[in-house]
Amino acid sequence: MINKHFLKLVLACCFFITMTGFAQEKAKKIDKLMTYCWENGIFNGTISVVENQKVIYKKAFGLADFETKTNLETDYVFYLASVSKQFTSMSIMILKERGKLSYDDPLSKYFPEFPVYAKKVSIRHLMTHTSGIPDHFRLGANRPGLKNQDVLDLLIKQDSLDFQPGEKFSYSNGGYVLLAMITEQVSELPLHTFMKKNIFEPLGMGSSLVYDESKPDIARKAVGYNLDGEKDDYNILTTGAGGIYSNVEDLFIWDQALYENKLVDQKTLNEAFQPFKLNNDTLSNYGYGWGISEDEFGKRVSHSGGLAGFRTYIERQLESQKTIILLTNNGNAFASGGIRIALRNILNNKEYTLPKIPITIALNEMLKTKEISEVLAQYQSLKKNNEQNYDFNENQLNNLGYQLLGENKIKDAIEVFKLNTQIYPESFNPYDSLGEAYLLDGNKKLAISNYKKSLELNPNNTNAKKVLIKLGEESPSTTK
Repeated sequence: MINKHFLKLVLACCFFITMTGFAQEKAKKIDKLMTYCWENGIFNGTISVVENQKVIYKKAFGLADFETKTNLETDYVFYLASVSKQFTSMSIMILKERGKLSYDDPLSKYFPEFPVYAKKVSIRHLMTHTSGIPDHFRLGANRPGLKNQDVLDLLIKQDSLDFQPGEKFSYSNGGYVLLAMITEQVSELPLHTFMKKNIFEPLGMGSSLVYDESKPDIARKAVGYNLDGEKDDYNILTTGAGGIYSNVEDLFIWDQALYENKLVDQKTLNEAFQPFKLNNDTLSNYGYGWGISEDEFGKRVSHSGGLAGFRTYIERQLESQKTIILLTNNGNAFASGGIRIALRNILNNKEYTLPKIPITIALNEMLKTKEISEVLAQYQSLKKNNEQNYDFNENQLNNLGYQLLGENKIKDAIEVFKLNTQIYPESFNPYDSLGEAYLLDGNKKLAISNYKKSLELNPNNTNAKKVLIKLGEESPSTTK
């Protein structure tokens, strides 16, 4: 007679071996994918993939410092950019559970110097990007050494909101800076101290920190670079909207802690993963510091980040407890989402396709030895004959054009933007960029013509409106 306990043990062992085999097979596919991405210039950074509470794949690709040729390792820390927002929201949730604040508290309670409209804006509105508080980057507040107080001073000067609170979703980094300042007011601690004592230390996230005006030392720091390998490191001091450095090791700890209710209870956490109901009863796709979506693989919460040379991403498939963490210090290489889609498919046993190579990478290589006319001719040839392997979206040429403007190669940039308007004649942005290049070249007539064309295609293009007014021109909508 077979012992029942022995049979259970045998079955458990078989299940473990089977699951381990599945995980190993997925890890092989992920490694093939990521090696391809690294070899083709799509990824320079670190990755961690989690399934069944275990890291099934973790690896570093490329360089932490391009100048010193220091190789990346998985414990190197990256600037998280907007992935920091989930930590800012967690700080608010912790204080709410302790009875220190309410999500319905008005902004005016903490900043009475705001105009009267602040009485209508709640903490909940700030967390869900439905406040109407403008994004301070859009207002031009982006310079080395920028501080939270600078952002507050700018926001206070705005005589109105962008829209009524709760009316719609509109991403606002300014709103999250205010959340950081509210956390400091309520806790009576600097944000870096509050997060260290209440999040990082309790969870054992020993490599994570808030970089602010205290300018803490950062051990094992990856340096930011753009796609051309030029240094583009993080250089501002604001917190809340960003400000956190971390690595894939600590973000795995963070991910697992969110399943275990280590910081707040499940009810509080569940609310963070719910879409916000707008004034018209429709739902946004954003909770408290997390984007929310649902597909064939179930409910997913995620967030991306990008500033200077850093691009970051965390995705958590809540029902199957699968997680993807990507950190890079090499600009927009993986911003198209091809890597994320491929990883998601591998994790869920679906067929996947290799991400397309950004054509900008190939063009930059050509520019080292060829004239712009030859490069653009080669671009058109590749677009005609090799579209399956390269990403040709309109931002590719636009990025190249702005790169050339940054190098003061204005004539070359004009040729790039001109080609982009020919390929994407119904898109407003290439015309806006071409107008900017002509203006820099001193050709006011062609600048005006292209700005007007951009505004015809997109009447909400505020940049074109402002430039045309500055140039003494009426917009197409007011010209008969």
